[in-house]
Formats: sequence, structure tokens, C-alpha cells
Amino acid sequence: MKYIILFILILFVTNCSKPKTVLICGDHICINKAEAKQYFEDNLTLEVKVIDNKVDREVDLVELNLKNNNGKKEISILPKSKTNENLKTLSNDQIDKIKKRLKNKKKQKRVVKKIVETEKKIEKENKVNPINKEIIKNDVNKKNKEVVDVCTIIEKCSIEEISKYLLEQGRKKDFPDITERQ
Repeated sequence: MKYIILFILILFVTNCSKPKTVLICGDHICINKAEAKQYFEDNLTLEVKVIDNKVDREVDLVELNLKNNNGKKEISILPKSKTNENLKTLSNDQIDKIKKRLKNKKKQKRVVKKIVETEKKIEKENKVNPINKEIIKNDVNKKNKEVVDVCTIIEKCSIEEISKYLLEQGRKKDFPDITERQ
């Protein structure tokens, strides 16, 4: 019984394996994932070729029936002829050149990223000067807002008149910016 379960398990695992694939960068097989990534960034396309050692010699019945039929309809179920083209095999010198070019591009990206980060830091520092910080701190701590008595503005000092006045003032003002930091 355990041999049957083991056999079924091995059969299941071998049939569920992923077929071997190769990434194609233009007219040659990609050297590594970095080259494939760079090629994709430049062209926004990347071909994947499935390497299948099995030769399909099975007869497609749909294709045979359509060819034998003298009708006007024809359907072709064939792989792309473009992917069957021979790919270049790169020499060791060409592979080394491609790897060096990838390293140089990577270094340039790092330098550009550092420059952008330093520019952002400089902009932040320029926006908030130490002098402005002191002024803001003094203004916040003092709270020099003048309190105005509403009854001095309104002719009749009743609750109804005060509520009408406050509602009118509320309609005139914009909504507060809650994203603003103090």
C-alpha cells in the first residue's frame, strides 16, 4: 500500500513540474536576469522560449479534417515561425562586454539616485530656516489673538442675533486645511 502511495506521489510531482524556459533578449538568449530586466526596461517586451526536448509527431485531427474538407474555412494551429528562428550564441568576450555595460548602468542609476536624494534634502532645509522656526515657535506660544465681543458688532445682543451672525461668518470662511501642520 505504501508503495502505491509513493508511486502516485512521485508521478504527481514529476507531472506538475514547470517546463524549462529561456528569456530571449532581442536576437540572443539573455545572459542573466539583470540583462533581461534591462532589456525589458528599454523595450517593454521580453520573449520566453520553452525548451522542449520532446518532438511532437502526433497528428492533429482538427488540422487534418480542415485540410481534407473542401470548405472555405481554414484554421491553422501552429506555433509562431518567428520564435523558431536560430538565436545567436554569444562569445565570452561579448558576454563580458554586456556584463560590464550592465554594471556601469547600475552605477549610474545609484549616482543619479544619490543626487536626487541630496537635492530633496537641500530643498527641505531651504524651506524651513532656523529663523522661521523661532518666529513660528514664538507665535504659537504667545497666542496673541484678540478676543472681540460679538455684542459690540451686533445692534441687538440676543441669542438669536448672535447665532445668525456666527452662521453668516461660518459660511463666509473656507473649510480648514486639516493636512497643514502647525
